[in-house]
Amino acid sequence: MGKKKKLRKLMHRRGAEAPTLVVCVGKSCAPREASQALLGQIRAHAQGRVRVEVVGCLHVCEDGPVVATFPGIEFHRHVDGAAARSLIDELASVPTE
Repeated sequence: MGKKKKLRKLMHRRGAEAPTLVVCVGKSCAPREASQALLGQIRAHAQGRVRVEVVGCLHVCEDGPVVATFPGIEFHRHVDGAAARSLIDELASVPTE
């Protein structure tokens, strides 16, 4: 099963239909401290505008920290605070049904 399909199934199990930023905190792609620090920045900027989900591994174990967007599934590598803020702003502008 492909990575996008796995992520789609995971998000549906979690009941995520709204725009979501999925943050990988697995230790294989980046130091856990870097992922945790990024997660803190993401939560501070998201402030309820988009859903933030944390997963142990997105199975894209290289070039972390890694995040994915949902529902338009895209994986983003080497994400820093500025890139995360940009992704959140993009997701927040996606119309919901």
